[in-house]
Amino acid sequence: YFQRITKLSPNAKLYMVATALQGLSSGIWAVIFNLYLNLKAVGFQPDFIGLMFTVSAIATGLVALPAGLLCERLGPKKALLIGFMANFVNLAQIVILKPSILLVASLSSGLIGTVAWVAAAPFMMENSTQEERTYFFSVDWAIMIIMGVIGNYMGGLMPNLLNTFLGLPTGANGSPIGYRISLGISMALALTMVIPVLLIKEDRMLQRQKISDLISFRNIRSHRTILKFMIPTAMIGFGAGFIVPLFNLFFSLKFSASLEQIGLISSLSSITLGIGTLAAPALSKRLGRVKSIAVCEFLSMPFIMLMTLAPNLALASSAFITRNALMNMAGPISSTLQMELVTETERATTNGLMVMADGVPRALTAWVSGRMMTESDFYTPFLITTLTYFIASSLYFMFFRKAETQIAKAGSENVR
Repeated sequence: YFQRITKLSPNAKLYMVATALQGLSSGIWAVIFNLYLNLKAVGFQPDFIGLMFTVSAIATGLVALPAGLLCERLGPKKALLIGFMANFVNLAQIVILKPSILLVASLSSGLIGTVAWVAAAPFMMENSTQEERTYFFSVDWAIMIIMGVIGNYMGGLMPNLLNTFLGLPTGANGSPIGYRISLGISMALALTMVIPVLLIKEDRMLQRQKISDLISFRNIRSHRTILKFMIPTAMIGFGAGFIVPLFNLFFSLKFSASLEQIGLISSLSSITLGIGTLAAPALSKRLGRVKSIAVCEFLSMPFIMLMTLAPNLALASSAFITRNALMNMAGPISSTLQMELVTETERATTNGLMVMADGVPRALTAWVSGRMMTESDFYTPFLITTLTYFIASSLYFMFFRKAETQIAKAGSENVR
C-alpha cells in the first residue's frame, strides 16, 4: 500500500488531504447532530429528524443528475468546490432551530453538497492509472473512515466536556451549548477542505461538451449497464433509509445508550470498516471483484436482524459493528468497477444517476422509519432493510458476474 500511495499523483494526494478533513468533520457531526436536535432543551422528535433527512435526500436525488451534467461541463475540480459550499448552509442548522429553517437548510445542503459527491469518483478515475485505482479508491475510503473514527470519538466527548468547562448541565438533559460549539468546530474543519482542492492542478484540457448534448444524454452510450447498476442501487437506498440515518437514535431510544457510548460504538464500527476496506483489494484478487462485493453484502444481512432482536446494548452494538464493516468494505471496489464499465465522457453523469437512484428511495423511507421509531417500533424497519438488501445483492451478482471478463477482454483488445 505504502509504495502505491507514494507513487500517486500530487492531485490524488491533495484530494486525500481533503478527504481526511471531511472524515474528521463528518465524524463529529454524525454522532452529535441528531442527538442535539433530540435534546429536551431543543425538543425535536425522531419523526421530524427523519423528515429532515428525507428532505435532504430528496434534494440529493433530484439534483444528482443535473450535478453529473454540471460536472461533465465544468470539470471535477470546480464541481468539488461548488459542492463544498454546502458546509456554509449547515451552519444555519446549528443555531436557527425553527422547523421551517431546518427543513430549508436540509434541502439546500442536499442540493449543493451533491455536486461534490457526484464529482468525486470521476476525479479519482482521472487522477489514477488502472493499476492504482482499486488501491486509490480503497485507501481514500479508509482515510475517510479512520478520520471518521477520530471524529466519532471527539463527538462523543466534546459536548459534555465543553459543558463541564462552561459550568453547564451535562448528560442526556444537558445544555445544548456544548453541542453547538462542537458542531461549529465540525463545520470549521469542513470549510478547510477548500484549501487542498484549490491547490489541485487539472493536468489536461477539459473537453467541454455542449450543454444540448448533455441535456439530451448524447454522452450516454452504456444505457443497459447504467440501468443494471441503478436497479440494485435503488433497492439498497430504499432499505438503507429505514435504518442508517437513525442508528444513533435507535441506540439511544431502545437501549438508553449515552452519548459517550454511541460515540464509542461509532468509532469501533469505523475502525472495523477501515480494516475491512484496506483488506478489500486482497479479497477481490482472490475471489474477483463482483464475488467479493456479493459475499460481503450477503454475510452482513443476519447482523441487521440481530441488531433489533438483541436483548442488550453489547450484543446490538457488536452486530452493528459487524454489519457496517461487511456491508460497506467492498464499496471502493464497486465504485471502481462502475467507473470502468462506462466511458470517460459519461462517468460523472453515471455517478449522478447512481446518487439519484440511491437518494430518492432513501429519502422516502427515512421519514417512514422515523415515524415507526417514534412509536417504538424497532423491528419492522430492520426486517424491511434485510429483505431489500437480499434482493438487491442477488440482482447485482446476476447482472455483473461476467463483468470482469468483459473488462479483461476489452483491455486485451486495446493492447492489440
